Parts: sequence; C-alpha cells; structure tokens
Amino acid sequence: FLSLLEYTIESYYFPSLKGNWFLVMIGTLVVLVGLGIRTASMYIAGSNFHHLVREEREQGHQLVTHGIYAFLRHPAYFGWFWYSVSTQLLLTNPLCICLFAFASWRFFSERIPEEEKNLIKFFGKAYEDYRERVHVWIPFINNKTIKLD
Repeated sequence: FLSLLEYTIESYYFPSLKGNWFLVMIGTLVVLVGLGIRTASMYIAGSNFHHLVREEREQGHQLVTHGIYAFLRHPAYFGWFWYSVSTQLLLTNPLCICLFAFASWRFFSERIPEEEKNLIKFFGKAYEDYRERVHVWIPFINNKTIKLD
C-alpha cells in the first residue's frame, strides 16, 4: 500500500521523478536477478529449504554448500532482499527504497543469527567452516555483525 501511495503522490506532484528509464531498467534487472537467485536456492536446497527457521534437525536434513550456496550464504534471503529493494527502484520510489531496504535488512539481521545458531547446532564444525568461507552479501550483515551468543 505504501509503495502505491508514494508512486501515486509523486506521479501527480513530481512527475519528473517517475519514468527514468535507466532506473527502471536497472530495477527490472535486479528484480529478475533477485528472484532468480531466490528460486535457484530453493530448488538446489530441495527438502532442506524451509520458510520457517528450524529449531530441531529433521531426519535427512543436509548442509547444502554446492551450487549458488558455494557463493552465497543464505541465497534465498539475499535474493529476497535485493528483489524487495529493487521493486521500489523500478517504480522510482525513493522513500520506499529506503523503507524497504531498512525493513528487509532489519528482518534478516534478526533472522540470520537465529538460523545460524541452529545450523551450528545441527552441523557443528562443517557449518562453522562454511560460514567462514562464504559471505551473506546483504549490506551490513556479515560475520562481524552477526552475534551468535
């Protein structure tokens, strides 16, 4: 709703802010890349992917470190973060770019440490080694900012 409201108000009062084709094209490209990475990560993880953070290790749950997971830790989160922000770039909504970036960052900055604590509990040193090798690539979320204690 907020995105539509911003777009409508800015289109009416500041039409020059809208329709910058360079920003629309960049936004479209990043939307597609973000969705592609998110979709690929869910496909590659298969039954190991869940939308809810698991507190107990399920039978057959394996640590996935191949495919997109070899380059991105939490690629579904990475894809969603960039997708959500770039939808607003596509609409050239400067206020919602900031709001969506902050809301997405806030969500993942709280969720990733919770999930990583469980992944260390499930997989031990194998996950700790993976965590040291592979980065999250969401701004301001890294091994220094993720508090696991």
